[in-house]
Amino acid sequence: MSPYSFGINLYNWFETFAHDSFRRKYARIYSTGQLNAAKRNYPNWKTLTKEQKNEIAAYWGIKNPAKSDFITHEIMLNVKGAFDVRYVPEKIFRVFLDPAFGDRKLLPAWSDKNYFDRFQPILHFPHTYVRNVNGYFLDRDYNPISKEDAKRIILEHLPLIIKPSLISGEGKNIRLIANEKEANEIFLQYSKDYLLQEVVIQCDELKKMSPRCVNTFRVITAMVNGKPENLTSHLLCNTTDVIAGNTAPAVPGEGVVLIKVDETGRLSDTGYYENAKQLQTLPSGLTFGGLQIPSFKEVVNLALEAHKSMPMLGFIGWDITIDENNKPVFIEWNLLGFEIYHTQLTNGPLFGQYSDYFAEIAKRLIKQK
Repeated sequence: MSPYSFGINLYNWFETFAHDSFRRKYARIYSTGQLNAAKRNYPNWKTLTKEQKNEIAAYWGIKNPAKSDFITHEIMLNVKGAFDVRYVPEKIFRVFLDPAFGDRKLLPAWSDKNYFDRFQPILHFPHTYVRNVNGYFLDRDYNPISKEDAKRIILEHLPLIIKPSLISGEGKNIRLIANEKEANEIFLQYSKDYLLQEVVIQCDELKKMSPRCVNTFRVITAMVNGKPENLTSHLLCNTTDVIAGNTAPAVPGEGVVLIKVDETGRLSDTGYYENAKQLQTLPSGLTFGGLQIPSFKEVVNLALEAHKSMPMLGFIGWDITIDENNKPVFIEWNLLGFEIYHTQLTNGPLFGQYSDYFAEIAKRLIKQK
């Protein structure tokens, strides 16, 4: 082996070790937070039996079980009222399955929102007017423009939504730009890597849910035996502000409502706050059970079709809304650490009918470690 190859392999080993260490710690801390939040809403809390823990460890191939390995199952036992070994522990997904199904070196580049419409021309994204890539301004068609041209285009098309193009998380630094003063603030508050897009007007059904914000569906697709398959779908309904993440809820964990969506686009009768509290009626007074979302089959089909061209990305969480013309609008896709807890809270085990398939892979990956 040449010195160069040895150096690359050594670097890759340290990078993998650092990633795995971070993911283990994150899974433990995040699971513990979920547990503490859920316990406050379920006073008659049940713990798992020794037999149930042994069943979980055997199903997922966990060698040396830690307390955090069983948190997801314990939460779901209390929230759903039944034990199901197929729920995916956070550590199993984040440390073993997620890294194995996607090339982690590709993920940052493929997560750049400035290039979504170039990567996936078959999908409809919000119209982008100005892009900033590494400090340089580009127009919609990726032609270089000056800072003055960027400002002129922005002022001509207000109001606009500004968002970071690289990973931001939970809607951070996403703003509505409605006037010249706010447009001028862009160049002071954002240094590089962002984009300005049109304001999406959502369909009537979603307006009923929360008229002051754009509600999105999270559709999760996965590569199964070399083919993309739909795992689960749920609606994220923000009840706090126009832009997700900009306003903290009055009660921690009760800003976003998560609601299962079946394959036909029908909403479940029961939704959940992020702290696992159940509800059937939104704070606005709307009872959402049975509400029919238009074009939802098209949403899922488009996500699956798009995933076909990206098999190097094993799991994709698509964020999609329906516009005023009942057409799907893809807001973004999520590759770096999207929430599996949300979908298991609303829909049950993440992998559903493919649970045995992924459990066998998890066992093999754990043995290799």
